[in-house]
Amino acid sequence: MTKIVEAVFSLDAVYALTGAVLVVFAVLTIRDREHPRRLATGLFWLLLGAIFLFGSLMPYWVTGLLVLVMVALDGAGRVTRSSKTEDAPQFAANEARRLGDRIFLPVLFIPIATFAAAGVFLMLGRDVGRGALVGLGFGGAAALLAGMRLTGASLHRAMQAGRRINETMGSVNILPQLLASLGVVFTAAGVGQLIASGVVAIVPADNLFLMVLANCFGMALFTIVMGNSFAAFPVIVTGVLVPLILKPMGADPATSAMAAILTLTAGSSGTLMTPMAANFNIVPAALLDLRDQYGVIKFQLPFALTIWSLHVVLMWLLIR
Repeated sequence: MTKIVEAVFSLDAVYALTGAVLVVFAVLTIRDREHPRRLATGLFWLLLGAIFLFGSLMPYWVTGLLVLVMVALDGAGRVTRSSKTEDAPQFAANEARRLGDRIFLPVLFIPIATFAAAGVFLMLGRDVGRGALVGLGFGGAAALLAGMRLTGASLHRAMQAGRRINETMGSVNILPQLLASLGVVFTAAGVGQLIASGVVAIVPADNLFLMVLANCFGMALFTIVMGNSFAAFPVIVTGVLVPLILKPMGADPATSAMAAILTLTAGSSGTLMTPMAANFNIVPAALLDLRDQYGVIKFQLPFALTIWSLHVVLMWLLIR
């Protein structure tokens, strides 16, 4: 019985649930006769659903091949959204007026389930981070059921609304997973050491300010390329921060910890400046139908540069 419970409330179960939803989206897209690219778009989401459903069972090369097919479909411009006018936005507006503040109740299921699952995993001595992800997945499912109960909407309407939002965001939905994988590959390939050799060749080893500037610049630059400061963090820390700044300066643990945090948040400044951080900068523009898809980035750019500059000065003052 214990093994059954562990299997049901596991990260693999969350992946399977995500894959099942994506398969439903794919089927709805394929059946949509008014969709301009229904077969290619449906195949794209079907492949992604298959990766979530069977990724732990398939050989790695098969998963990689499926990803390449998805990239080819999107690169050829075959992944689009339906041209059919949906009544979901109007339905949501009407329900918001009717329900008032109660419309936010289903959303509360997500943080409640996330914290509850993390707490249970902590008491059982399991990985708390994994528990939080499990809670997040099942909290989303609970929020869906609560929203259907509150609004009286059918499961078909809920899935159609989900498909509409999913297609509006498009292929950028898979960007975080790909960028996280890229960070692992860069770290394993020793890119950090390559960057360190370049920095040493250009920046004088005894010039702390220029070393800090190179550290923060490299972090922001890699974040702009990869779209995720967490993916860039291990590359820059192992290549620049630790060997070229903290060790030569003999920094104490408290200073080292603060320098690491500042390096990470310097990268977050880069997140504000890149379309690669699609879930922050491109998806909102798509959901709000902004005329300029880079409008969010253009607005954030001066603030990001200011914050990044302050990081350089603050880290230099902290370490010297």
